[in-house]
Amino acid sequence: MKNFTIHLFTVALLTTVLIMSFKSFNVDKVTTVKELEERISNAQPGDTIVMAAQTWKDVKIKFKGEGTEAKPIVLKAEKRGETFLTGNSSLEIGGNHLVVDGFIFKDGYAKGRVAVRFKIGDLVAKNSRLTNVVMDHYNPADRFEKTSWVELYGQNNEIDHCYFGGKLNAGVLMAVKLNNLESRHNHHHIHHNHFGRRPKLGSNGGETVRVGVSTYCEESSETLIENNYFDHVSGEVEIVSIKSSDNTIRGNIFEASEGVLALRHGDRNVVENNYFFGHNLANAGGVRVINGGHIVRNNYFQDLGGKRFFGPLPIMNGVPNSLPNRYIRAHDVTVEGNHFFNTPHLELCVGSDRERTQIPDHISIKNNVFYNPKSSEIFTVLDDISGFTIKGNKYKNDGSALKYKAGMKPLKEEYTLNAEGLYESKSFQPKKPVIESECGPEWYTPIATTLAASDQKIKVSSFDELVKGIEKAENGATIEIISETINFTKGIHLTKNISIVCNGKERTKFSFEKNQKQVSFFTIENGGSLNLKGIDFKGRSKVGISKAGISTSKSPMIQHYSLTIDDCAFHHFDAADYSAFRAYTSTFADKIEIKNSEFYNISGVALNINGQTEQLGRYSAEEVIIENCKFKQVMTGAMEITRLGNDESTTGPHVVIKDCDFVESGNKELGSVVLLWGVQSLEVDNLFFYNAGTSGRTIRFEDPNWAVSTIDNILSIGSGRIESYYPRVGDHITTVEEHLDETKAYNMKREMNKGFQPSK
Repeated sequence: MKNFTIHLFTVALLTTVLIMSFKSFNVDKVTTVKELEERISNAQPGDTIVMAAQTWKDVKIKFKGEGTEAKPIVLKAEKRGETFLTGNSSLEIGGNHLVVDGFIFKDGYAKGRVAVRFKIGDLVAKNSRLTNVVMDHYNPADRFEKTSWVELYGQNNEIDHCYFGGKLNAGVLMAVKLNNLESRHNHHHIHHNHFGRRPKLGSNGGETVRVGVSTYCEESSETLIENNYFDHVSGEVEIVSIKSSDNTIRGNIFEASEGVLALRHGDRNVVENNYFFGHNLANAGGVRVINGGHIVRNNYFQDLGGKRFFGPLPIMNGVPNSLPNRYIRAHDVTVEGNHFFNTPHLELCVGSDRERTQIPDHISIKNNVFYNPKSSEIFTVLDDISGFTIKGNKYKNDGSALKYKAGMKPLKEEYTLNAEGLYESKSFQPKKPVIESECGPEWYTPIATTLAASDQKIKVSSFDELVKGIEKAENGATIEIISETINFTKGIHLTKNISIVCNGKERTKFSFEKNQKQVSFFTIENGGSLNLKGIDFKGRSKVGISKAGISTSKSPMIQHYSLTIDDCAFHHFDAADYSAFRAYTSTFADKIEIKNSEFYNISGVALNINGQTEQLGRYSAEEVIIENCKFKQVMTGAMEITRLGNDESTTGPHVVIKDCDFVESGNKELGSVVLLWGVQSLEVDNLFFYNAGTSGRTIRFEDPNWAVSTIDNILSIGSGRIESYYPRVGDHITTVEEHLDETKAYNMKREMNKGFQPSK
């Protein structure tokens, strides 16, 4: 009888436990916004609120509560990878000991400007955590609409094992805020996150992590940023922007990222044991040093191609009596125990100009290794370095005698690449501070961002077939035109990466039957890119004229595009400001390449790539290559490529113009055949101007003083002048003022053995 009673009690107890567990499970799991809000408002320490594995659209979560260290309140996804926050969704966290775990933000953006904020009204978050959260391509349509993905307030908060990738619009991705007293001396911990691909913004305002702002730069943040993976992050010059004091940045990996870790404002920051792998990218850099009291030690720098602000170790001049938001010279800085491998542009006194005249002071560069076997010098010195103490360093160069050899001794041991691609020697055995796979959520695969490639080929012979072919084409497919003419009845809007090529010996003629709305032949929209070969575009039709052969969308485009044109002709776009190609505001091309093509009878600017109008340092294409092209009777000008404003945090545009002819073009009063404004890298070589720019200029180059440029090998007959603010013109400029007929002019060109034969 006694045993039977015990068995009944055991069954009853187990049944009660199961019922309570089942009840708890049902209460904790929420499927509607109303249930979520009710559960948050009633949450007690130790509670876990589970959001169902579904798509939560336009949900604004205010996660407010008071947990304890032993019993935090947890808001988590029912199943990682299957609980999505989309549309206009956002999350605010306020209170103590709160944990957010496992959500994916995608397919939308937070219209309130911030996706995750560690603050609700005036209530900051403390001792709280964001973990295993994903934000992937969570962007507005306009690339210059500013949003932030995370804003950290309060104290002792943690962000770990998250993925943040595909941020395409302006605005810092993650910001540590110091604009209230409760957010200083914060001891935030940002670690083991994967910061994924962020392409160049083409403007200031593209930082990935920023700690503080200049207004509060003298305040101590004491934020620890460690063991994160920055993977192809290139928004602007400052990948990590430190604008406060007493922070530590250690054990991070920067992989193929074009920018630097910038000690921009504030003092006493420590940068140690970070690994920078530049893959020889032109703008991959290391640590940029401004202000005072910093320590840069035991970091590893490899294959960094960056120069100036993007260099491996830019130690900067300052502005005398500078306010905090400008440039306070580097001072009282220790650079110690670092290893530099294949970093040819180590520059001291960076930024030296008529404003930044105050040289660095009390800079100690000691016990570093500089391994640059292809360079003659280790340092490039841009100003007075009397404020530097250089001692105990070892180096390897190409064998040349060093100009600046104080404190430098030749390396006596050899360095070789190990299995991980790291340089090592008998005395130096490097080890990455963190494994890439340890950063970010292990369960998440990022959205692919590279342009698709495809072997698909589709043959078409009419306009209807062209439209249908593009509709069914895979991304990266090639459309082959097998007819002599294609008569357009409407414009084509491209949202795919498509190649269109002529399959015959002669260029296929594209024209409009009628174009009353004056639309472009092709409009590149989000997701679109275009590669053209062997096409003849005639703008004028019996009814109407095309405003452009190719244009970008007039609406802002968040996605980048590319454009390649080879062996094409654009003509009879002969009304108002009509163009062969036009880039509109808030669009951005990674690369525009135009070769072996002709442009004639065009009223506007043939190549209009000046898409931004504000003086904000913005531009519309990172790289522009124009080679072996002829421009004839282009009224306004052959091309305009601009970056308006003086901001120094971007890299482009990079422009190459080679082997081109400009005939009877750009003759408007005070006009320019080639207008290049704010271009930061320019190569102009072997150009021929004939009766061009007669009422103004052949080339107008308004450039910043730091621009790297060459303008040389130019023959100008009966044409305007070359104009630039700084001296840029080479020694091989031939100017003939007398009038020559076109045949004699080309004979003179051939005799000079420059350029190519004129097109028929």
